[in-house]
Amino acid sequence: MADIEARIQQIAQVLGQLDDSQVPRNIRASAKESVDKWLLNKDKDMDVRLGMTASKLDEIFNDTNLPIHYGPLCLQIQTALETLMAEVKRS
Repeated sequence: MADIEARIQQIAQVLGQLDDSQVPRNIRASAKESVDKWLLNKDKDMDVRLGMTASKLDEIFNDTNLPIHYGPLCLQIQTALETLMAEVKRS
């Protein structure tokens, strides 16, 4: 489980890259909320943390105001979250 928490920290750091002045304020706020309220919230079950973060990230990715060069970053994070979710379900 420590390995999963370390990977979650890495995902949180990558999501932090959306805190950029080129990214609209609502997207930055949504990314910060997904990290603070869901991904790093140890009071929630792991599958809920990962699932809600993935859901928020999907909303961010589908936002028409997301700068195009951040799209691949969102997809990479989404893939990492899905991999973690599969590992959590197996354990």
